[in-house]
Amino acid sequence: MAQDFSKGPSSERNTGQGNQKLNFRCSDVGPKSCNWQVSGQSEDEILPKIEQHGREAHNLTMDENTRSKVRNAIRPQAA
Repeated sequence: MAQDFSKGPSSERNTGQGNQKLNFRCSDVGPKSCNWQVSGQSEDEILPKIEQHGREAHNLTMDENTRSKVRNAIRPQAA
């Protein structure tokens, strides 16, 4: 069963409000040699993909500490 990444006030999260897409690069929080990245319209859209990648590529289970690092590494996608 997938973990719920939506906990926490939206004011503390990059929600992708408006039309700006969000981007996450694995190398920002994981192995520097990992080139995997994902983008989407909201955290709710990309967090399950990030969790799946971490589990399948790095044998990682998302705990609250890792989840916090991931959320902090999600950035608005450059135009």
